[in-house]
Amino acid sequence: MIFLRFFPKSSKINIFKYIRKHSFLLFFFIASNQGYAKVDTESWSSIGFGKKLSHSFKLDLEQSLRLKDDISSFKQTFTEGAISYNIFNGMKVFIPIRYAVFKNKTKKRISFGISYKYNLKRITFRYRSKLQKTYQSDKIFDPLIRNKLTTESKINKKLKLYFSKEISHFIYHRQFDYDENRFSLGARINLGKKRETKIFYTQKIEGLSNKKQDKTNVFGLSYSFDW
Repeated sequence: MIFLRFFPKSSKINIFKYIRKHSFLLFFFIASNQGYAKVDTESWSSIGFGKKLSHSFKLDLEQSLRLKDDISSFKQTFTEGAISYNIFNGMKVFIPIRYAVFKNKTKKRISFGISYKYNLKRITFRYRSKLQKTYQSDKIFDPLIRNKLTTESKINKKLKLYFSKEISHFIYHRQFDYDENRFSLGARINLGKKRETKIFYTQKIEGLSNKKQDKTNVFGLSYSFDW
């Protein structure tokens, strides 16, 4: 495995133990397809660019491509730009704007979010909450609230492993209607010179308020760099 070169020799045995211990968990999430109305597999790939600005502001740009139908057909591509402001160490607010192109439609999305990061030795905890509004032609979707908690473990200077849990719900006349649940496992690899790649798996369950939900297994790869 290529990424094992990022581990010191003394820790390789522990890495294999970690992979062997948790591989069954990934297999369980992928294979547990019973009871769902629809099951699909998608791929998400993206490239991102970040630029620190003056006065604690930062600009981020991302271009993404997503495939569906067992990674056999086009789902969407989108361009997203975000401006963020670092309130203090670990906490920031951000405003992302997205323009997405589908096969027969386009969508525009604007969000406002806040995130907090707390470091505890080799473990990092991140919490992010954002309010999202989506527009499609003459249709306006109800506001969506997305809450995400991430735990990240630093293996060494090059590699970090993480898992996250995100739940989303629409707001209907001051009432919550749960819409989507996501569970992710992944690895972040520091390539040096402010470059990073991320490999991940996400299980996405949609339609939580329905009698039967849709399940999507997502395999993703991203590359990003800061200027």
